[in-house]
Amino acid sequence: MGFTSLTFEDPARHRTLKTVVWYPAPPGTQMRETPTAPIFIPFIAAKDAPVSDARARWPLVLLSHGNGGSAINLSWFGAHLAAHGFVVASVDHPGNTYGDTSPEGYVRGWERPRDFTALLDGLLAHPSWGARVDLGRIGAAGHSMGGYTALALVGARLNLSVIADHCTAPATREHPGCDELRDVDFRRIDFAEARASYKDSRVRAAFAMAPGMAGTYEARDVADITAPVTLVLAKGDELMPHQQHGLHLAKLLPAANTVVLDDAAHFTFLPECTELGFKVAPMLCRDATPGTRAASHARTNAEAVAFFRGALEAPL
Repeated sequence: MGFTSLTFEDPARHRTLKTVVWYPAPPGTQMRETPTAPIFIPFIAAKDAPVSDARARWPLVLLSHGNGGSAINLSWFGAHLAAHGFVVASVDHPGNTYGDTSPEGYVRGWERPRDFTALLDGLLAHPSWGARVDLGRIGAAGHSMGGYTALALVGARLNLSVIADHCTAPATREHPGCDELRDVDFRRIDFAEARASYKDSRVRAAFAMAPGMAGTYEARDVADITAPVTLVLAKGDELMPHQQHGLHLAKLLPAANTVVLDDAAHFTFLPECTELGFKVAPMLCRDATPGTRAASHARTNAEAVAFFRGALEAPL
């Protein structure tokens, strides 16, 4: 598979969208190890390789990273989908990406699906990529807040009032999931804007890994979801306890395909760690059962390929 970097501008919101794209490359393309961050193992791909001509147009998956993460660190997932016949586009969300993040940037999660609507507009208008993407076969995927983002693109709404109450109340403000939220001035947040719909009708399916804010949804927040959904939940999720978050959301989406990874923790959906990673970022390298991250990735990748092949099989 190949990968490349693109940049799109959203002038209406004054946001620059730095984008990574993974895609099928021609047979025989020479690939090499490509680093992401020193704490994570490299991925295998060919930088700026040609796009395969096996198809005129390829299905597209929009891929969203978690709070404070980055597009390139979902390469284990994006490159795998590309090797199985998908173009995958991921953006560094301004204000909530590695090196550019803040508590308010985290809270303003509704900007994330809007990033992908702008990215999709730009990609489809691009002189090269616009002709290679199948407009009738577009899905979304993501981890943590990226999982929320994928669900928002098919109709989920962000219920910030629950977060504001939970993370500012004296009895609960010290909970682990409130680390970056307890000191936000929620008086500056427009809760109606946050809870508005950012559904993009071009997105036909959503694959959410340990989706963020899962415990905050009410039935009305997911009532607009009619597209196929897969939830991949981490039973050992230390940030969002499984019963109160992942399973809560699964009950609100009874038509969704729900996959529970018994050995996974919240950050299992980051790349496998290097020795340095285990030393300097143990939280990001922790799995509920040590040594199982590769197996969890393999299961997740297999589920994603099967899901998107089924959900995006027929064009609009």
